[in-house]
Amino acid sequence: MLIRQPIRNTSSNKDTKPRVFDALIEDDEVYLEVKNAKQREIVRLTDVLRQIEEARRAASKN
Repeated sequence: MLIRQPIRNTSSNKDTKPRVFDALIEDDEVYLEVKNAKQREIVRLTDVLRQIEEARRAASKN
C-alpha cells in the first residue's frame, strides 16, 4: 500500500506552512516527489541522503 505524506516547511513564518514535497512510502522504500507546475520528479530518499553525505564529506575536506 502506498502512503503519501505531505512534507511542509515547519520553520516558515507563514500561517499555512508551505508544502515542499510529498514523501511516498511503499513497503520499505521511501521516495520524495517534487512537483513543479505540471511536471513531477520522484527520487529515492536513500539517493538524496547519499548525495548529502557525499557533499558533507567533500565540505569537511576543504
